[in-house]
Amino acid sequence: MAFAVNVVSAALFDLSHPAHYLHWHVFQMSVANVIVILLMIAVFIAAIFIPFPKRRRES
Repeated sequence: MAFAVNVVSAALFDLSHPAHYLHWHVFQMSVANVIVILLMIAVFIAAIFIPFPKRRRES
């Protein structure tokens, strides 16, 4: 089963190329890390603004 997962993931992502980097003066970060950080910020903001489900009071 693990072999099949490895084959499928290898077919989806070609990891034989060097990473792409974004750089601003002395700050340098890979594009993959920037995407992960932006997704983490989006989830954090969604967790703040999406309300929790409320319990209904039975009268």
